Amino acid sequence: MALILRCWLLCTLTAGVLAAADSEVKETVKLVQDPVPEAVSLPKAASRKWTVTLQTGLAETFQLTLGGVFGDGPAWQSRVTITRANAFREGDSVSIAGFNTHDTPTHNNDWTAGISYRARLVNKRSHLFYASGGVERWRFPGVLSGSQDWVAAYSATYATKLKRTPFTVQSNAWTVLHSPLQHGSLLYTTAWFDHSLMANDRVQVVLRHGPQHTYSWNFFGTNGHRVLRYAGALVVTHGRTSYEAGFRPQYGLRNGIPHNRYWHAMVSRTF
Repeated sequence: MALILRCWLLCTLTAGVLAAADSEVKETVKLVQDPVPEAVSLPKAASRKWTVTLQTGLAETFQLTLGGVFGDGPAWQSRVTITRANAFREGDSVSIAGFNTHDTPTHNNDWTAGISYRARLVNKRSHLFYASGGVERWRFPGVLSGSQDWVAAYSATYATKLKRTPFTVQSNAWTVLHSPLQHGSLLYTTAWFDHSLMANDRVQVVLRHGPQHTYSWNFFGTNGHRVLRYAGALVVTHGRTSYEAGFRPQYGLRNGIPHNRYWHAMVSRTF
């Protein structure tokens, strides 16, 4: 009986040792199969993403930055923008955009399409500076004798805060590369404040307003100061959807440029 009891105890101890060893092996295998995530590579991969923004709505008519008005209006205007964020470096982006304006009385369509690259050059406390460049295709049958252009496009954007209010200055420039119209360059400068009227987890309401100015160097045969505008818009954002209604008086700085009051109402969605 004592011999049998000793054999039983020996078997029990052996089984316990084997079970412990097996458990240790399984734990080791688990550690090998599930490595610790790389803290550096994953955020970079996650930040490189595509976004698509669709915008559509009504405007008084089709109006160029030069100041001219084309079509009787109202104009149904739509835009699509496809963006790749952090394409080559942190803070940059590559965008492909298309815009169409449809004059509802005549059913005439004027459109643009282009590709651009934007880089963030300054990112300091309360100071951001971006520069971009690209090429655009313009097709404006309703402008002058018909515009079919290839245009170089470039811009610079500076953003900061003035007394806690976001303030942005942006200059957009275009140079005609190929066109049946006269070649030249155009500078369109805008500045605006974003006054927050409401901000919570569901809805943000912003009052945006500021001046706009255009200067031309023989662009489509025009020269000098063209227009001075002051634009205002109410922007309501709910999730990825934005609603915008705006009003923009224009003052012509040359003979033949109309003084007018331009309005628009748009809705946009980002995916």
